[in-house]
Amino acid sequence: MVRRLHCAIFVIAACTTVANEPATDPSTTLDETVFRCNVEPILARQCSYLGCHGNAGTALRVFTPGKLRATTPANIDQSEAMLSDAEQHGNFTSAAGFSLPDSSPGANLLLLKSLPQSLGGYEHLGGAIFTSTEDPQFVAIYRWLTGGGACTD
Repeated sequence: MVRRLHCAIFVIAACTTVANEPATDPSTTLDETVFRCNVEPILARQCSYLGCHGNAGTALRVFTPGKLRATTPANIDQSEAMLSDAEQHGNFTSAAGFSLPDSSPGANLLLLKSLPQSLGGYEHLGGAIFTSTEDPQFVAIYRWLTGGGACTD
């Protein structure tokens, strides 16, 4: 009898329809101006090394002057030039891609990968970047993810 019940539940469950709705593009809910003022400088300073996120093949890719550029520079002046709007937007969309819809900003990989494991962070090949959840860099990214952190420039 129990076996029949299990079989019936399995058959009913197998016949249900599952709809995969497209997720909201996180870049449409995050402020790019605040990102450029408050978050991009952190990523450029802490994450853009050529062996890390200054590499086009990584999940979080960060363009910065003198390092990774969207197009191969013809000379040192082009390499060291300010980022183009396209490169800055590319940094924004790369970082925004880690913001999952309906997830807590505190569960965001941009934050957790950079926290020490002793504070709930995940293993990060580059080591811990933030010293705590009160670290000003952590707070700046957290505020951006939650819709706060006005640009002060």
